[in-house]
Amino acid sequence: MNLYYLGPEETFSHRTATRMARPGETLTPCVDFREIFRKASSEPGSAAVVPFENTTRGPITEVMDLLAEFPTLAAVECRAVPVHQHLLTRDLTTPIARILSKDEALAQCRATLRHIYPGIPLVPVASTAEAARLAAEDPTLAAVAGETTAQRYGLALRRPDVQDTQGNTTRFFRLETCHPGDPHGLPGTDSPLPPTHALLYATIDDRPGSLLGLLEPLRGIDLTFIQSRPIFGEKWKYAFYLELLIGASGQPLAAVLGALKPVARTVRVLGAYTIATQSSDPDPASTTALSSLRAMIADIDSNLFRAFGARRRYRLNPGLYVHAEPVSLHDLAQAFATGDATEQTRRLRRFYLTTVVPYIANPGDDADPRQALHADTDAIAALARRFRFATKVIARKRVELAPALRAAAATGDPAKVEAALLNAEVESRVLARAEALAEREHFSPQLVRHVVALYKDYLLPISRLIQVYDILAQR
Repeated sequence: MNLYYLGPEETFSHRTATRMARPGETLTPCVDFREIFRKASSEPGSAAVVPFENTTRGPITEVMDLLAEFPTLAAVECRAVPVHQHLLTRDLTTPIARILSKDEALAQCRATLRHIYPGIPLVPVASTAEAARLAAEDPTLAAVAGETTAQRYGLALRRPDVQDTQGNTTRFFRLETCHPGDPHGLPGTDSPLPPTHALLYATIDDRPGSLLGLLEPLRGIDLTFIQSRPIFGEKWKYAFYLELLIGASGQPLAAVLGALKPVARTVRVLGAYTIATQSSDPDPASTTALSSLRAMIADIDSNLFRAFGARRRYRLNPGLYVHAEPVSLHDLAQAFATGDATEQTRRLRRFYLTTVVPYIANPGDDADPRQALHADTDAIAALARRFRFATKVIARKRVELAPALRAAAATGDPAKVEAALLNAEVESRVLARAEALAEREHFSPQLVRHVVALYKDYLLPISRLIQVYDILAQR
């Protein structure tokens, strides 16, 4: 059975569909809303997750129209999802030429972006994930998307929470196929809670007082949503979408429908559901298999090697770093496991300047070291993404490796926790990937050996230690 959503992966629709999926369902992306409705309505047992309304921009009118057009689908579940939009770029210093995102996401942030970045074009693309993919390829592009999208594509958080209003929330529907024998056209649902809301679609005759006549039977019922939409093919004719709080008034839905039918030309139930509030965005570590998270790390490593490749074009310039002091691997790991962003940046900079740069840069000085400093900034940002993702991986390891990790953590011994985390086969594959990435960047044979050694001696041990201190901190 398929659960269709507006793709690609790492959009808000994808992460919400992950939360609303039922056992045995396969999450399947679609290119647009019409494809979602067409496939879900034509395949018995399939379902769909679609956004319906945003607190900043209002209802998604295309989805409303499709709900009316496809009568075999109805909403059985509703989830209110907090939406945090962030401005993402490949690095933190390159000037931004264009800001990309899905049109709805740009609309949620338009006033803020116009104020902060006046004159920079806002360009709509197919999805927030597509915007992130393009930004990962071009440092002059910025994407508006969520935090997990940034992690998926290895982007830096240029400016957090750029949505125009705090509390920005989108309601998503889960749609299922109607049962033919249901007199109200309602689908079945496995939800343990009885529906508290019903969404109706009504048309009325074009005569004075007809809208008042439609609303009169709803006196005493909490009307939580009303919206008019043009009726396709009928000039200046409109249908009305009405969301009712049912149960609280004591009137069953059947009684409400019975009262509306004499005053409406047509009336149909588009869904019955309870609205659940999602406390935060889905954590990719809790919803994504460990193997998939490792694939995300591969993307992060690819971006890191691009940064290394840019830095190798310049020399060591030792005079720039005379004040940098080494930092121990344990101190750096603890900063990423339990410290704040300021402490992470301070220690990571010391590690990069005293350890990483000597591995990838040739001795000597550049005539103009400013470009080297820009490359340093990009490489530090890429390293930070690599280390921060370690905390996402350990969250999943707590699930997949729970017994072994619990036993090691109970001892309070960092060495035993690290031993429980060590996977020699996985680390061997990471080193092989590092070698391949270095060769792709046309590193010299000597530099390839240096970078593989950097991974083996520093990056992999630091990532393990971050996970160790994260586990011990949460015992």
